[in-house]
Order: sequence, then C-alpha cells, then structure tokens
Amino acid sequence: MKCPCDPDSMAEASGDARMVPARAPSEACRINALPSHVLTRAISFLDARQLVRTCVLSLQWRDLWRSVPRINASREEFDGMPGTWVEQNVLFKKFFNRFLMLRNPTPLDEFNLCYGVRDSEDSTDRDYVAESEDANLWIGHALHCNARSVKVSATEWEAKLHPDPVVFASKCFLTSLELTRVVLFAGFFKNLQMGCTLLERLKLYDCPICDAEVSSQTLKLFTVDTGCFPHREQASISIPSLVDFGYFSGERIPPLLTNLGSLETATVSIGTYAYDTPLSDICQFLRGLSNVTHLDLSYEGPKLEVQANFQWCPKFNNLTTLTLGEWCLCADFYALIVFLQNSPNLMKLILEIRKNPETHEKFIGELEERYFTCEHLKIVEIICPENWEDDPMLNDLVKFLVGNGISSDHIEIKNWRDLYSQQYNHPLELLQI
Repeated sequence: MKCPCDPDSMAEASGDARMVPARAPSEACRINALPSHVLTRAISFLDARQLVRTCVLSLQWRDLWRSVPRINASREEFDGMPGTWVEQNVLFKKFFNRFLMLRNPTPLDEFNLCYGVRDSEDSTDRDYVAESEDANLWIGHALHCNARSVKVSATEWEAKLHPDPVVFASKCFLTSLELTRVVLFAGFFKNLQMGCTLLERLKLYDCPICDAEVSSQTLKLFTVDTGCFPHREQASISIPSLVDFGYFSGERIPPLLTNLGSLETATVSIGTYAYDTPLSDICQFLRGLSNVTHLDLSYEGPKLEVQANFQWCPKFNNLTTLTLGEWCLCADFYALIVFLQNSPNLMKLILEIRKNPETHEKFIGELEERYFTCEHLKIVEIICPENWEDDPMLNDLVKFLVGNGISSDHIEIKNWRDLYSQQYNHPLELLQI
C-alpha cells in the first residue's frame, strides 16, 4: 500500500507517474555535493509540477521539493494535459492542493500563482467568486508561511480572479504584492493596511479597484496600470509614505492625489485615446506631483487646446530630472516651454521622440513669453528615430535650447536603434550575421 506522502503519489497528481529507474554507480555527481539549502534554493525557480519531478532523481533529492523557499504554481503547466480546459483546471487544483498538504511547514520567500479563471458569457460575479475559493486558500497559506513577496495573476485576459479581501487582513510579513487581472473589492485596501503592516511595494495590472479611496501608511512603491479605475467617480490616492509612483491606468479622469509628501519619483501617463481629459483635472493631477525630484510624463489624450495665459502647470521647485515625449513639442514647443519655465532647478532633461509631433498634435497653446531660465540644466538628451539628425524640427529644437542659454556641448542626440543596441548588448553587426 502506498504512503500518501510518497513522491510517486505527487507524480500521479501532476499527471506524470513515470519514475526514473536506479542506475549503476558511476562518477559522483558534483551537484549532489552542494548543501541541501543551496539545492532547494536552486530548484525553487522551477514551476511546481517540474519541481515535484525532481523527487525521482535520487534518494538525496527525494524530499528537497518539500522545503523550497519559493513556490511557482501555474495553471499553464497543465495546458498540454488530456481533456477539456475544465478538466485540466480540476487536475491543476487537485495537484496543487496536495502539493501544499505534503509540503514541509518551512517559511516562504516568494509565492507566485498563475490561476485559471474560465471566461464565459454566462458567468456571474458569484461564479467567479466560487471559482476563486482555492486561490483564497493558497494565498492565505503563503501569507501564513511568512511569504515576503506574492504575485498573483489570472490566466485569461477577459476573466478576472475574485479573491476575498479578508485574505489579507491577518498579520503577515508581506513586503511586496503584485496582482494582474484581479478584482479588488471594496475593503481591499483597509484589509491590506490591517494585516500587511510591512507592505512597501504594490503593483496592480488590469485590477479593477472598487474602493473610492486608495490609502496606505506603509507603501513606498505603487504602480497602477490599465483598467484599475473603471468607475466614473474620481478616485483618490493618499499614501504619505510613497516614494515611487507609476500611473498608466488610461482613464479619462485621473485620480485625485492627496498627501504624497514623501514622493520623489513619478512615471505617469495621463489621458486616453478615446476621450478628452479636462484640463482642470490634468492641472489638479500635476499639483499632486509638484514635490517630485524625478518626473517622466506622457500625455495620451486627443488634441488639447489651452486658452491663453491659463496656468495649468504648477511649480516644480524640487524637480531635477524631467522626461517628456514628442507631445510636448507641438505648437513651437509650447508644453516644453511651460514645463521649463516652472522647473527652476532642473538639471537633466530627456526628450523621447518616437514620431513626428507635427502630425500628432497633442498640447497646443500660445505664450506671451517663450523664454525660460534653467541655470542648473547641464544635460539634455534627445532620443529620436534613426536618420533624424537633419530633421528640420530637430534642428529648430536645438536652436531653441541654445537660444535660451543651453550650451550645445550639453545637448546630446541619440537614436532609438543605437540605444536599444547598447541596452541589450547586441552589436548590430552580429544581429545582421
């Protein structure tokens, strides 16, 4: 009779009951000479199903999988199994429930879950909640094992995981949380603040937020990507401890930023291709970022005409590094001038040009005074498409900067092709072989 803790029981649950036969003794395997804690950390990068299969390699490896400090559970590991999607999903849940049951109660560093949620026209919120019950148990298990980093995502693009916010209410040691295609029901941030008192990093990708107010006393990094603020009412963000903020939600009305006194770096994209964003809301959003030292700003909305002398840009007295796109170069560099006039302590300016701004007009307005003073501006990087070195607009931009006191020695023009080549360390001549 099989013991339920036998490794071949786990192999059966994973859909692979094959065992490697014992071989005749040969030269000593060098990897087996490594300490057990080194081996467990090395194999912890495997997905759970692959991880369990290591138990058949030798007697020394028989129980290593039980004590790994990192768990990677992916529904996609079962995509090639026989049967329908539903049958594969049942097998995945059966396997991983047994995996956690047989695992040693050792602390976790990381828990990564890619969960299967079925997308159906007939599915209701109640169906999604029921389908997410196993995920609640697994996430709770990871937090109970003191996991410091947790990543959870749903496999299907249209279907979303519906976890219970109470999962995060118990005291834990979580410091980093990343969620993708997960519905954040009302009370999520309250529970997060109650239980995850050490949380410093939160990244949300396509996660509808049902709370009207996003608040935290511990977060230092907060990233919000597409689809996180689907409701029509303007949301608010209040995180006094926040240092690094990323916002790419693509909503018509950006959130109200309050109490961000510690913020240093912001990488944000405002506006949406489909609808125009009121200039007053853009102004309000920028005021919430006015204390940053590093700002990377994109505008993705349609053409926006600004009335003469309307003060939409606040003073960025602490700003030392500014990154803008081609959207700021329309109408004789209108938006660029406004930012430079309001950034007296700027030291580095990066202009990222990917397409001709004259054919994609975004921010348009008129200025009585086009002069700016940036005494500390010593580095100007202009990144443009290849073969733009002689483009008239680029030449006009350089002349404009030089005319405002920027030395030509401080202006460096790069192209995207060379930049990518250097970044990924692939010499172009090798790529062409």
